[in-house]
Amino acid sequence: MAQTPPTRFPAPLSVPVVPGCNNIIGTPDLSDGLTMLSYGAGQDSTAILYKIIYDSSFREKYIRGHLLVVMSDTGNEHPDTYIHVSYSKKVCEEHGIDFVFLTNDMGYHGNTWPDLLSKYRMNNSIGSKAYPKTCTDNLKLKPIYRYLEEFIGNNAGYPIGQKRAIKGYAEDHGKTRVIIGIAKGEEKRVAKEDAVFPWMRRGIERSYPLIDIGFNRKACQNYMREVGHPVPPPSNCMVCPFLDEVELLWLYRFYPDHYQEWVELEQNKINANLHAGEKNYGVWGRKLLPEVLAISQDKYSDWTDEQLMEYKMSHGHNLNSKY
Repeated sequence: MAQTPPTRFPAPLSVPVVPGCNNIIGTPDLSDGLTMLSYGAGQDSTAILYKIIYDSSFREKYIRGHLLVVMSDTGNEHPDTYIHVSYSKKVCEEHGIDFVFLTNDMGYHGNTWPDLLSKYRMNNSIGSKAYPKTCTDNLKLKPIYRYLEEFIGNNAGYPIGQKRAIKGYAEDHGKTRVIIGIAKGEEKRVAKEDAVFPWMRRGIERSYPLIDIGFNRKACQNYMREVGHPVPPPSNCMVCPFLDEVELLWLYRFYPDHYQEWVELEQNKINANLHAGEKNYGVWGRKLLPEVLAISQDKYSDWTDEQLMEYKMSHGHNLNSKY
C-alpha cells in the first residue's frame, strides 16, 4: 500500500489545476517591451516570481514592458507541482500578472510529444541516463515559444509562423526578454549563444537573474519563506531518468503505481529493441529499474519517510538541461 508523503502545502491550497488556465485580462500593450518568465513551478522560477512581486529594484532591473508568465505541462509533473501551479495562478491573479499554463489540449505541444508517457508508449521508448535529454526541449521549451509566437502575433499585429512574429517584434520594439530560473552554482546549464537557434539570437534576450544576484537553491528556499509562501518541490517529472537512487526509493515508497508503470514502459522498450543487444539500454543503462530499486532499498533501508521527503525537496532533475 502506498504511503502518504508528508504534505508541504496547507490544505486550502490543494485544489485542482484549471486545465490551460489563462489569466490575460484585455489586450496587453506590448509597445514598451515584453518580458516572459519561463516558469517551471519549481523553487528557482518561483523565487524569481516572488522577487518580481515583492522586490521593486529587482522588478525594475529585470522586467521590461509587459510581463507574461508561461509554463508548459509535461503531463507527468509531481502532484505537489500541480497544486503549486494553482497556487501560482492565484498569486498572479492577485498581482495582475498574466499567467498561462499550457496543457496538451491547447495545441502547443507537438503531435509526436503530446506528453511524456504518451511519447514512451507510442514509440516503445524510454528516457535514459544513456541518451541525450530531449524531453525538456520538446515538452517545455518548444510549447512556450510556440505560444510566445502566437501571443506576439495576436497582440502586436505580426504574421505568425516560423518565428516571424518574434523576429519582427524584436526589430521594432527590441528583443523579448526571457527570464530563466537557473540558480547560482548551476552556470554550466546556461546554453552558449552560438548553440541556440538563429531565430532565438535575433528575437530573444535570455536573462538569468538568480546567477546575477547570487541566489543558489538554498537562498531561493529561504526567500520564499521570508515573503510568507510555501516552498514547492523542485520542478521535475515523476519518472525523470535523471533522478538518483534515493529518489527512486521515494517514488516506490510513496507512488508505487507510478513506479510500476515506469517499469512496464521500460520493459516494453527493452522487448521492442532486442536487436540492439548490449546497447538496448533502460533508464539506468544496462541495469533495469527493479535492479536499481533493490540496490537503493539495501543502501537506504533505514531512511524514514521524512528523510526521503527532505532529500526529495532539495534535488531537481533538470540539471542536465541547458537553456
